[in-house]
Amino acid sequence: MSKKRGKKAEKEAVASGSESAADAGTAQPPAPADASARPGFWDNVHVPDLVKHRIEVVKRHSRLSKRMRAKLRRLLPWAIAAGLLTAAFMWEPSNAFLMWLLSNLMQLVVAIFYMIVQFGALFWFMSRSKIERIRPEDPKIITFDDYWGQPRLKRLVRQWLGLLSDREQFVEMGGRYINGLLLYGPPGTGKTMLAKAMSGEAGVAFISIEGSGFKAMFWGVDVMKMIWFVRKARKLARRYGACIAYIDEIDAVGASRGGVMGGGGGEGGGFGGMSGGTGALTRLLYEMDGIDEKTRKEKIQGRLYKLMGKKPPERNWHVLFMGSTNRPGVLDAALTRPGRFDQLIQVDLPDASGRREIVEGYLRTISHDDTVDVEAIVIGNQKATPAQIMAALTKDAVRIALFDHRRAISQDDVEKAFLQQYMGIENPIEDMPEGQRYEIAIHEAGHTVAQHYLLPDTRITHVTILRRGGALGFMLPDNEQEMHSFPLERFTRDIMVGMAGQEAMRLIFGKLYTGPTGDYASVRRRLFMLYQSGQFGPPLSGWESLVEGQGSGTAEEAKLLRKVWVDLQSSTFDLLRAHEDEVRAIANHLMEHNSMSTKHVLALLGPNGKEPTGTELPAPSGNGGSPGAAAPAPTGDEAEVAGEPVDAKTEAAPSGAGDG
Repeated sequence: MSKKRGKKAEKEAVASGSESAADAGTAQPPAPADASARPGFWDNVHVPDLVKHRIEVVKRHSRLSKRMRAKLRRLLPWAIAAGLLTAAFMWEPSNAFLMWLLSNLMQLVVAIFYMIVQFGALFWFMSRSKIERIRPEDPKIITFDDYWGQPRLKRLVRQWLGLLSDREQFVEMGGRYINGLLLYGPPGTGKTMLAKAMSGEAGVAFISIEGSGFKAMFWGVDVMKMIWFVRKARKLARRYGACIAYIDEIDAVGASRGGVMGGGGGEGGGFGGMSGGTGALTRLLYEMDGIDEKTRKEKIQGRLYKLMGKKPPERNWHVLFMGSTNRPGVLDAALTRPGRFDQLIQVDLPDASGRREIVEGYLRTISHDDTVDVEAIVIGNQKATPAQIMAALTKDAVRIALFDHRRAISQDDVEKAFLQQYMGIENPIEDMPEGQRYEIAIHEAGHTVAQHYLLPDTRITHVTILRRGGALGFMLPDNEQEMHSFPLERFTRDIMVGMAGQEAMRLIFGKLYTGPTGDYASVRRRLFMLYQSGQFGPPLSGWESLVEGQGSGTAEEAKLLRKVWVDLQSSTFDLLRAHEDEVRAIANHLMEHNSMSTKHVLALLGPNGKEPTGTELPAPSGNGGSPGAAAPAPTGDEAEVAGEPVDAKTEAAPSGAGDG
């Protein structure tokens, strides 16, 4: 058969060869269709056309036979296996063995499949964290109309929101949209509420998760949680045009890994063991870098459009990452660089106008009588956060009024509510000996008299000898006006107020008692601020080396500060001795009524004028200055310390409490 096929091909080659030979003198071989094509081997070798055709025919048949042999080689093992299996089933002795083997194999496959499904379901369940979704159509959305106290901050973020909802002109100008916004500030200043208000104002979706939600017991689960969170954010962004992916307390997942150039020591987690590790952070960095990359669906869609000869549509959605923290210093440097969290926005305590807006906003939602004084609340709570104002007005004040069988809150309810926010719930010690109660009363009376005469621009809002929190008693003053800068002499007066509790005990009882631990800690902080501010000359040494007497010149400076301390103690004692009757009057009133307010203090002590009287402030330095002289106003941390309380038991009292 092959010989016949070969002879037939030979005849065809001879016939075609003769035809080409007949036309050789008249016709030229056709030019290749593609002039740029690479010339073949036979185009450069002069061989008769008959031989060329013969070779092409042989090559074509050879390729066909090779393909057939390759297919047979692939099918032959399967055919042999099928034959052997059929023979084995037909052979009765091997039939039982094969059935046993097949049964065990099926059991093994089912067990493996069950384990895969079990562990897959377990990891799927563990990779789910509690998240909060807010869609534009949800009734619980909030806008900037519900966010009070930060008008400048709202104006700033409105600019970014305008780009989030309408980015066409921004993109046409070549602009690149930011990937992230980081909000930082003290707890309770409204960072989470601001993020929610931004999504509601822009009419986009919002998805939120706690930073601790990425922590997991098993290694790798934190990465799965991050992937799942970002996938949900992308899905909401595709549906609503944009989505804000918010991570609250981001320092729980974004703390510095340590050893990162430009970063701090950090708190990076280990290999596992209930730790966020660095896996979730690394995945977050990857997701933020690749947020503009095409998804798998977009890539498939692009190929289909390319096959149809059309231009793929531009992406019309965006994911904006947001995070919040009250510890920005511990965040990883790679997380806060431009391109990831591009903008860092500080959410600080509201000023007087901001507090006024917050108070008026919450008062519109609750029942109150005509005694409620907005300005008194604003001035009397200068360090209050928006969260504290909300809790005091809408929770504590309403509860106090309700338990008193009233349907509207009063100013007295508001003051009691803020007092609970600052110092805790009143928890008096039952059956305290009268002698000990009088000791506490004398201690607080000393603070009260010193505050009244040394700081006349403040008002004493509350004095008590009833225990609250960790304080057996306290004196709570407020500034008459909000102060952002002041002369250094105010530190000196604060120091004397802090010393007044113990000096009153020395004056009345002739000996010292326990209790001034918090007072003296406050005195040391203020004395350190005076030293660091140059009140006693150039501050050449740090506080620790100064106290320990180490370093060049520190021994003399330490002696100077000890002299300042002793001089201020002596001046405080002289002030209280000049007003001993008033100290005893305040103590007797506290023994009878346990507490006293501003009107009671003024009734007993009278007006204090505009300048302190009855004492001369010491001049502790030899540089020609004195604490009573005007000095440059402190800024930054100095202003923070100046607003701290004077407290003998706890160092965290609100604004000038003296503890017995």
